Amino acid sequence: MAAPSPSHSLARIHGALQLPLYDRCKEIKYIIEESSIKDLHSLLPMLLENIFGFNNTQGWGLKTISASWQPYDFVALRDFLSPNGPVMQTVYRLLVENIYRFEFPLKCLPWPSRCLIDEGAIPVLYMNKLQFLTNGQAADYILLNAFEYYLFHFSYYLVNAQHLRAGSYNWNTPTDALYIALVEEYMNYFLPAEGTGVPPIRTASTPLPSSPINSSKASYSSFQGSPFGSPKSREASPFSLRSFMRSGSQQQQQTPTTVEQSGGNQQETWRSETFLQIVAEMWLNQNSLETAQRYGFSPGSNTENVLPCQDHVKVIRMLVKHVHYFTNSVRPENISSLHQCHYGSYWDGFKRSAMSQEIQKKLYSFLKHSFLRWPLDYSFRLVLETWLSYVQPWRYFGGKDGESPTHKQETVQDRAVDAVWQQFVTDNLLFFTVLFQLFLPRVFRTDLSHPRNTYMLFRVCKVFSQMGLNTLIEQAECALTDVHYPLRHGYSPNKSFTHPAGRSSTAAVLRIQFAELEGPGFQYQPLFSLECENMIEQLLEDIQKAKAENQAVAAARSTSENQSWWAWLFSDAYYNDDLSPSEIKKTDTHLRQSEVYLRTIFNIKTDPARRKQVAWGPSSATSTPGPAPGPAAISSTLPDCIPGENGPQLTPLGRYQLMNGLRRFDITLRGNPDLQPIRSFECAPLVRLLHAFSTALNKKHHAAIAQVSEREDFVARVLQQFLCCPVARSHAVPAPLVRWQPRISLRFAASYRNMAYAAVLGAAVYASGHGLFVFVLLLFLMALSYGAIGAVSTRSPRHKQQ
Repeated sequence: MAAPSPSHSLARIHGALQLPLYDRCKEIKYIIEESSIKDLHSLLPMLLENIFGFNNTQGWGLKTISASWQPYDFVALRDFLSPNGPVMQTVYRLLVENIYRFEFPLKCLPWPSRCLIDEGAIPVLYMNKLQFLTNGQAADYILLNAFEYYLFHFSYYLVNAQHLRAGSYNWNTPTDALYIALVEEYMNYFLPAEGTGVPPIRTASTPLPSSPINSSKASYSSFQGSPFGSPKSREASPFSLRSFMRSGSQQQQQTPTTVEQSGGNQQETWRSETFLQIVAEMWLNQNSLETAQRYGFSPGSNTENVLPCQDHVKVIRMLVKHVHYFTNSVRPENISSLHQCHYGSYWDGFKRSAMSQEIQKKLYSFLKHSFLRWPLDYSFRLVLETWLSYVQPWRYFGGKDGESPTHKQETVQDRAVDAVWQQFVTDNLLFFTVLFQLFLPRVFRTDLSHPRNTYMLFRVCKVFSQMGLNTLIEQAECALTDVHYPLRHGYSPNKSFTHPAGRSSTAAVLRIQFAELEGPGFQYQPLFSLECENMIEQLLEDIQKAKAENQAVAAARSTSENQSWWAWLFSDAYYNDDLSPSEIKKTDTHLRQSEVYLRTIFNIKTDPARRKQVAWGPSSATSTPGPAPGPAAISSTLPDCIPGENGPQLTPLGRYQLMNGLRRFDITLRGNPDLQPIRSFECAPLVRLLHAFSTALNKKHHAAIAQVSEREDFVARVLQQFLCCPVARSHAVPAPLVRWQPRISLRFAASYRNMAYAAVLGAAVYASGHGLFVFVLLLFLMALSYGAIGAVSTRSPRHKQQ
């Protein structure tokens, strides 16, 4: 029977795309099996564009289909797109002759890569894929083989702006979301933590395409430092900093095609390399620090500033954790000589170099951009957990067959970080130091009395306080500065780092790595420096303030719960009802633990008399501990300032403290209390109307109001319950305040709560069959009772505070 013509196959595909999803997958599977390779070359672009919603098509809803809501469609589409499904089998069939190429638009590539292509500096990934016109300019597309074409479509689907407009899909359960399930299945298949490589292609023996990683391994592996591995194989790693000086000649003599019988061969490993390289390019390279420094993100410039969505960050964290499992599963090597560099199998070499060559630089740019530009809300925890997952590779070991490493239960144990991870800490020093210092300004700008913000601080402090980690970081910084001094934390130093020759070579490679990650003009700021410790001490002060505020909220809640319902009914005290007692207790626990962890990390004593001295500006305010909050104690919480004609004036130090969130002014009312901003729980038109009416009453009867406020008889005390007392001068504000006389203020009636009480009372009066007169009479009696009770409970004049 003759094979169907391409036009007939296209017609059948168009008809199948109109069917429901479950039947659509079955019908397209039959069409693929009956089509020739030539027909598949025409069918694959149309099929992938329809699946992933390319070129303004709707797509098949990979982000919205879930196992709990559409179980049949979920299973059918997952099997259809699985590594051994019909679509991937089509891809493998097109790879047999290795002559078919597909066009992928250049505009869909990440902006940093497009900038490099425009400048003529072609990235390694696109080295053999660009097409040039007769005038020498690059075409608006790249040519890919079938496998690369599918992976570019799949990875671009996550960052496609067309699908980002629909917002986040709240992928809280990874196995329930189809796209997440496919990402996990691809990672387990192409980057298996167990086994000796990727399963071979079943259709036919596919020729080995040119892998960009193979051709560029010697060109940039030395700039990335040591790709960490398991502790057993670290000393044998040929990519470590210690072997940097002697690895150049050996890399030239290396033969990547020489394969051991026990390891995965290069013929199959190219798929894993291509998969990791493409997903890292499309998911992590949306914002490059080098490109941002060159072009900037000014509104008038032709630049792109991509802020990832929450689902994007979740997928990145899955990738980081899985690559940790993948790298830590490398087999230990048999070393016959400490001076001999063993590469072992090609598969093991790829495992060791996966994180450092493909993930490290792009992930650093991704995290730094997110630290600088992510909103100051709780969604930042996703970025935070991704960062903490990367800097803790010792947590990700032992992925088992049939069990996803991504879903492996993470045990949070307070165990010491072994010294064998010194090389990883050194290779990724900027992840530990620069990103931590970028995290501190975010903490200063958030409310530490809120449980979610406190928990993020607690997580970072807990991770960095692991026993031995601060010593490994400090030891790496010692090697960077080419000086050796006794470590403050009392940890046994690594001899290879304390030896002068080891320190000099490590410092040289780290400087090259810093230039690669940050740029040639980067000035490194040590984590254990005086400036950073000053910021930590300021953070400890903020933690103390947050603890005091948290205790005040707890006390206010306790007082409110213990008072009578009558007093609560007419109370004007508002406190945060959003925090439950358990959340208040949890917040206090996190604050206390964070304080302990910070003092442990930076070896700060718990002496309360210790104060920070900052060498900025001509004046430096210091605090004097005392029993009462006098002016000296108050000045320690305010920005540094000097007295002026119109009040305090900021010094250069004060401006620095204010701009960086180190200190702030206490917001205190200094104007007319009746002109306070309208709250969210008040009716704005009614506030303005009652203010005008109260002002008219105060102007007309100001003499009588002043006379009543001075009397002490019972009738006067009853009337005083409805007057606002004079505003007393606050000692926390250096400038004088205007003293406002006792007055009438009806603003309380504009509160939605009081209006609701009045509406309930009116409804009760109306339901009982009475009219407006009874309603007004009840209001008058309730007000008279309130004044009488207040007059009896106070033997001296008491005015309502406002």
